[in-house]
Amino acid sequence: MNSLLRDFKSIRSSLLLLVTATLLVYAVSFSNGFVLDDNVIIVKNPDTVHVGNVGKLLFSPDVIKPYYRPLNRASYLLDYQLFGMNPVWFHAVNIIIHLLNVVLLYLVGCRLLADRRAALIAALLFAVHPVNSEAVNFIAARNTLLALFFSLASLLAFYGVKDRGGRWPILAALFFFCGLLSKETGLMLIAIIGLYALFPGFLPDGEKFRVRMTSLVPFLVAAIVYFAMRAYSLHGMVGIKVPADGMLDRLAANYHVIPQYLGLLLFPVDLTLFHTIQQGGLFTPFWHFPVFAAFLALVLLIVRHRNRAALFGLAWCAVNYLPISNIVPIPSDPITERFLYLPAVGAFIILGAGVSWLFAMEKTKRFVWLAAAGLAMACAVLTVRRNLEWKDEFSLFASGVRNNPASAEAHYNLGTAFQDRGDFVAARQEWETALKLDPANSDALIQVGTCFAMDGDLRMAQQYYDAALSAPPGKVDPGKAMAHYNLGKIFERWHRPDQARLQYESFLENVPLGYDEYIADAKGRLAGLGVAPYPAVRPKRQK
Repeated sequence: MNSLLRDFKSIRSSLLLLVTATLLVYAVSFSNGFVLDDNVIIVKNPDTVHVGNVGKLLFSPDVIKPYYRPLNRASYLLDYQLFGMNPVWFHAVNIIIHLLNVVLLYLVGCRLLADRRAALIAALLFAVHPVNSEAVNFIAARNTLLALFFSLASLLAFYGVKDRGGRWPILAALFFFCGLLSKETGLMLIAIIGLYALFPGFLPDGEKFRVRMTSLVPFLVAAIVYFAMRAYSLHGMVGIKVPADGMLDRLAANYHVIPQYLGLLLFPVDLTLFHTIQQGGLFTPFWHFPVFAAFLALVLLIVRHRNRAALFGLAWCAVNYLPISNIVPIPSDPITERFLYLPAVGAFIILGAGVSWLFAMEKTKRFVWLAAAGLAMACAVLTVRRNLEWKDEFSLFASGVRNNPASAEAHYNLGTAFQDRGDFVAARQEWETALKLDPANSDALIQVGTCFAMDGDLRMAQQYYDAALSAPPGKVDPGKAMAHYNLGKIFERWHRPDQARLQYESFLENVPLGYDEYIADAKGRLAGLGVAPYPAVRPKRQK
């Protein structure tokens, strides 16, 4: 790291280019608002506004349980204390963290790659790539940005072990610990560092085995402290159940998921919150097989040629892909653009290794610069367009329908956006379209049922609510609680207090986060069983 600092003048222009490009591309994001989980995790979360909650944040679970990410939550508290509940500054912090990640990636590339120009191109394309737009614009996804920042900072500090020794392993472990407190996936860095201990040529300046193993001790101590804090903070909470069956099916699904993620990196168009796994047989869709075969060929090529930078990039991709591979189920959609933010770093380092090889050949230098400039400009245009779609929930959900019209979730959420605008006719059309695409979508069933209830057709409304409760288990299960709530109000209208009481109790037992007003109302109705004019309209599901 010292050599880079002493040579700052030689990288100053590169850093200026990276900073300028990043800020220009994300300038439109400053005017975006709070969307999706931002409202539950930040805007309506009392832990965000009271500075006295710092100690509570350190030893308590997240709002979205059972996560433990205190440093990420503390960053929201700091934002509020400095700037108030102004989305401009929350977006500004996200953009700054992304910018720092771009700079750190460039510095890591300078250590790994034979040509610093290759490191510049790799970092520049990472800075402006459209697939990163979700991670940067989604304020509640800051944990991903922080996890990468501390991982890259830890890696650079770890390089300093050779340059200076002394306290650098402690500093590297401290960054690693901060990454763990930001997001669980920060743990994957220890696998990268472990590869260094086992294979001295894996990272630059391989040391003797004893020195390498000694440098791992602070990381192990940091991991132990983290797990102790996590266990204490989540004590008594029920974690995510991992089904014993279906693991082979989830593993096999990656045959279709990996090509789709690669497609997002290579052809970042039609970006959306609502990706669906396009899966069938070996050749369905037809393009998955050649893409997966090309991916395996690239892996074999990298392993065979033993290029240090390319091997590092491959290892980084593999290690950071594991948490999002869904082999162990995660409570999210199977394909999510922001999940690529960490593993994509490895892909850009592999790209840098290829660019470095091209720079070594005299005839290809000019072509490399022209190609890099063209790619960067194309990515920048696509990213600016995507950033504009994150302005508010209506534009975001409208882009979801436009870019993936076959997604029932996209139509459902666009319906809720129309509902917020008071356009109930358009909202109902979107919900009915969602049901045509997915007849068992419980959220859409509840909303259409509520439309019937508002029209006075309580019998038809009851049928839709019952259908929602009978829908197969799935990711929208938490929303089924509103079917119980609305059925309770119907039974009140029909003067059936016992049945109404059962529905309200079922609602309170199953209600997810973000339904505080309905919880209070249900408790009040249980106490007095008053009569309501019609069932409540369910608020939009948080993504």
